[in-house]
Amino acid sequence: MKKIIFATIFLIFLLFLFFPREQEVFPKPLKAKDTDGSPSDEILENMEKCCESVILKFNPYGYLEVEEWEKVDLPKKAFAIVNWRTYKDLGAGNIYIGYSFDGKEYKELGPFNESENFTQTTIEIPVNLFSDLSKLRIRFRGEDLDFATDAIAEVKIELKVIKYKFGLIG
Repeated sequence: MKKIIFATIFLIFLLFLFFPREQEVFPKPLKAKDTDGSPSDEILENMEKCCESVILKFNPYGYLEVEEWEKVDLPKKAFAIVNWRTYKDLGAGNIYIGYSFDGKEYKELGPFNESENFTQTTIEIPVNLFSDLSKLRIRFRGEDLDFATDAIAEVKIELKVIKYKFGLIG
């Protein structure tokens, strides 16, 4: 009888140890760039506090791109979360938000028009257990359509990951 009880307890322990659970994490961005050449550290600091100002009066468009993220093991789902707004009546338009794993081919949503209120745009990024999210690039880009006063956007880019977690701790 003791062996059956011990074996049952041991099997329950193994189930908790090896059965995967989901955990939501927000990896930190490690590297970013924009069209006006702001230093990466400054961009990341501005996004941590609130948002980075992006001047859209560049040819062909102004942009903000996060190029590198903290490593996340065993991703199940990933979401690009971009909070943004433009200043009213400054000509911002053709706003696109997208992602790429190679920096060449972007999957994008848009175009969006100017919005003086913060707008949250969320894109589900297809991933599998072996996806290297540290190489993921998330980009906000837009145009100055009237070429009068500089069109400006305020942007914050985040990455939300649902990952598998094994074990009893954490």
